[in-house]
Amino acid sequence: MLLRLLAGFGLSLLVGGLGYWRRSLSLSGWLGAVLIGTLTVGCGSWAWGWLIILFFASSSLLSKVGKRRKAAVALDKFSKDDRRDLWQAMANGGIPLLTALGYAWQPHFAWWALALGATATATADTWATEIGTLSKGRPFMLTTFKQVERGRSGAISGLGMAATSLGALLIGLSAWGLTGLGLGNGQEPQVWFVIAATIGGIGGSLADSLLGATVQQMRWCEHCASETERTIHKCGNQTRHYRGLAWLNNDWVNLISTGAGALVALLIAVLAN
Repeated sequence: MLLRLLAGFGLSLLVGGLGYWRRSLSLSGWLGAVLIGTLTVGCGSWAWGWLIILFFASSSLLSKVGKRRKAAVALDKFSKDDRRDLWQAMANGGIPLLTALGYAWQPHFAWWALALGATATATADTWATEIGTLSKGRPFMLTTFKQVERGRSGAISGLGMAATSLGALLIGLSAWGLTGLGLGNGQEPQVWFVIAATIGGIGGSLADSLLGATVQQMRWCEHCASETERTIHKCGNQTRHYRGLAWLNNDWVNLISTGAGALVALLIAVLAN
């Protein structure tokens, strides 16, 4: 375990440093990546850590696709830019980190199932945002099915749902392959890895959209007559609280949705075992 901790620290320091250099991570995000990478590899397994790296690397690459086009949406709607900070890192990787600690304390397949669902959700939801924002058609709200502008919290699109499914499936297939290579710290490859990650990831991503459409904190810019997550809108004006719970920002929504995806994956794992 000590060897894996040291190796995880070195690997996450290197990968996080690359992300910082490529402006995919802020300095605090780099710190979060090192913390998550070290403990998931050291306390869980190499497979645990590689899945986190796969989520981060794929999301970072996709954030560069159509960056100029997505920048306008991000500046209007999203609370943060594409440089992930510590809170974003913990919102997406916090549950895999905790499950790795749980596995070190008491090894059980349930911890692995929870980690799969959480990582698949983080990947699926991020892919949905990065790819779905490029959709030419207007998305629709999950709760009302009415068409809305791109980037609206709680909105989904066909392209976004396809990206959601592919992101979740990638985590499931990777988990099956990595454990098959003997990187699972005793965990043997099982078909339920793919099923749990895929369904858990899709379910968690939909939970994210549902929270965004209902209870996530949203603000209103009087000058632009526009809903946004930003405290200071693109026009430079202060926004006001418009709807949702004042404390429930996007980071909390991501954390809750990864938890939902983790529980869905755990249910599938229990049924399979």
